[in-house]
Amino acid sequence: MNGTRRTSPHPTAAAPAGLNRLTPADLPALAAGATLLGSGGGGDVALPARLLRHTLAAAPVPVVPAAALPEDALVIHAGEAGAPDVLSERLPCAEDFARAVRAVETATGRTADAVGIIEIGGLNALAPALAAAELGLPVLDGDLMGRALPRIDQTTLALDGHPACPFALTSPAGDTVLVPTCTPRAVAPLLHADIAALGGAAALALHPVTAGTLRTSGIPGSLTACVRLGERYLAARDAPPAELAARLGARLLCAGRIDELRPRHGAETGSVTLHDHRDGAVVRVDLLDELLAVTVDGETLAATPDIIVAVDAAGHAPLRCDQLRTGRTVLILHLPALHRWPPEAAHLVGPRAYGLTLTPATGKTPAPAGAAPERSST
Repeated sequence: MNGTRRTSPHPTAAAPAGLNRLTPADLPALAAGATLLGSGGGGDVALPARLLRHTLAAAPVPVVPAAALPEDALVIHAGEAGAPDVLSERLPCAEDFARAVRAVETATGRTADAVGIIEIGGLNALAPALAAAELGLPVLDGDLMGRALPRIDQTTLALDGHPACPFALTSPAGDTVLVPTCTPRAVAPLLHADIAALGGAAALALHPVTAGTLRTSGIPGSLTACVRLGERYLAARDAPPAELAARLGARLLCAGRIDELRPRHGAETGSVTLHDHRDGAVVRVDLLDELLAVTVDGETLAATPDIIVAVDAAGHAPLRCDQLRTGRTVLILHLPALHRWPPEAAHLVGPRAYGLTLTPATGKTPAPAGAAPERSST
């Protein structure tokens, strides 16, 4: 590693039931859990997983919950931002994340005590551990989304009115952009413009907040939950579909072949249409960067911010939206949520945030794990 390792001035401790460090043994489960929590998006975890495997072999990364840090301890959140196709081809660099974090430290006049996770789905579940290792800091056992979401304003901190600034972006060439302050509605446009100028993808550091703030506005324990989910998946991936769903605590919403694929167009959602081979129901799955909603015979049974996952019917490998193809047979699973967003967040993370108007299911009770969902006769 190129950075100078630092020791946090605050003691760290793990929650009793949580991880206390990340080791190479945790990586397969972390990668698997992050892929599932990507809900069809979040980027490919393969490249950061390879780099993190090398990093963890050199030294484990401490994991600490916000509750174990002093209330005024500073947590800076780190990850990658940019176009999915660029991210899939660009090897993440731990030093890039460290540069971005250091830029935010300079702007705040404080050194970080831990590195936070922006989203626990996809590649950004792994990237903060790279930053933490480079900086000699622990990574927080918690995140700001409880899954992968496409926009930087779709965080618990943004919902509660905490500013993303100062934020910094760093390119592989070392170019760094620092935005010390801006209005909330300017964050996304500034990020998009700066990312484009930096080649389509960049390391990102933002939301410098205290541990006390994260105790009330963060999602605690989600790094541990991600690893535990990955462990259950790896142990059950060769099981029959109903058993796989049951062992994940999920509902099996559909098992069928993709008959039609309607691609997304920019910010306009796309969809796939399937026929459930169990009962012949017509199933539509709306998608953008992630899987957004599952509608069965005209009634929506799951919708964002629910965690919806498509897995290949043959090998049960989780599939990204860009891997869905006409003729492919898939299972559609509805996973338990890591975080329950309040009703006032509907405009931010619900279907209408993506321009979707859906018909909710009526008169239905949740199906047991692995069972076919109940449907009304109307």
